[in-house]
Amino acid sequence: MRLAVPKFQFRFVPSLGHVIHPGNFHPVGVQRSAEALVDRAAASGLSRADGGAWLVVGGSGGFGSAARVVLGTCLGAHTLNVSYDPAPQPESSNKLRKIGSPGFHRTLAIERRLRARGLVARTVLGDAFDPAVLDAAAQEIRDHLGGKLHGLVWALAAPRATDPRTGKPVQSALKPLGKPATVRTFSGRGETPADLPKLVELELPPGSPEEAVATQFVMGGRIVEQWIEALLQRDLLAPGFTLATISYRGNPLNAAVYRNGLIGLAKADLEFYTRAIDAVLRARVGGRAVAVEGPAVVTEASGGIPGVPYYMALVRDVLGDRFEDPLASMLRLFRDKLPAGGDPVVDAEGLVRLDDVELDEAVQAELSARFFAGKPGDPFDPELYQSFMDEYARTRGFCIPGVDYAVEFDTDEVCRLAPAAAD
Repeated sequence: MRLAVPKFQFRFVPSLGHVIHPGNFHPVGVQRSAEALVDRAAASGLSRADGGAWLVVGGSGGFGSAARVVLGTCLGAHTLNVSYDPAPQPESSNKLRKIGSPGFHRTLAIERRLRARGLVARTVLGDAFDPAVLDAAAQEIRDHLGGKLHGLVWALAAPRATDPRTGKPVQSALKPLGKPATVRTFSGRGETPADLPKLVELELPPGSPEEAVATQFVMGGRIVEQWIEALLQRDLLAPGFTLATISYRGNPLNAAVYRNGLIGLAKADLEFYTRAIDAVLRARVGGRAVAVEGPAVVTEASGGIPGVPYYMALVRDVLGDRFEDPLASMLRLFRDKLPAGGDPVVDAEGLVRLDDVELDEAVQAELSARFFAGKPGDPFDPELYQSFMDEYARTRGFCIPGVDYAVEFDTDEVCRLAPAAAD
């Protein structure tokens, strides 16, 4: 089947806090964007030969896919990805289901490029909370990665998971803790060029105790401990094994929803478990575990979190050339923060901080001044709006240089190399 996807489709949902729901994606654009990540990594100047074999959980988007690119391209690592991305369904009458998902195509392109470099690059598609997925990953490590892992990047950012004890889905909640919080963001544009986006404020109710428990289950550290313990029991961790858990702490302007909200409980739990796992790895395999706090970046999830589009539009403008996308952050992580044969570079809390530029006092002061400069109902800068929306569209394969969006592509051809194909 031949198909054209000429334009990024999306809608703002005021009832959910003016979050942005994407309606489509472009597989060719996603693949070209992923290939560009490999090209950038190859041109970065970072080159080490200590790669070994790494597992990346959540390796199909954001920090996870960027970490995998750096591990393979710059460190020469063989990699296994575990991610929950719908695969193409060629027989489906639904056009999007026929071509799969952005994560599937990002993985496909990355693996194609890494395999061309002579590396093992494979994927297990499934929910990391499913014991069968862990078993499948363990078998892949035995069969294709030499039987021992040298490292694991935990970059899972799923909004929900299935509890294997009940078989029921568990949904996280991005809500404040204990009391309501006011969130500022922008609305969508109207139907005419004169209808500019506007500043809006909304009050988010606090999460319930049940939502707090569910959020900690989905985004906390217990699942990481389960994976590490299972891999240790199966004798799949090499001496000196490294675990890096990657998350985002937030900033003073969104603390009510992030660090002081339900997600903050989950992230603190992840940091706690990472410290505990560090002690276990040191004792069992002479290894280490570090919690990595990434900077604010634009990902597929950015449009769906109340307040994030507004903050991201501002921080990208304030930082300018200092703003890092996920690849730049992961290059800095493996170049400067996790040196080969050396100790991780951490702060007083034992955390690897990649959000140091964003949280600089001068940067936050400028952000705060601009954040509160207008009042609800005022127009939002249309250039900043469009800059963010274009960057967000890129996560879905649009606004990619060199892609002709009016041209039809073959849906079978674009999905030709499945991530699970044999090396």
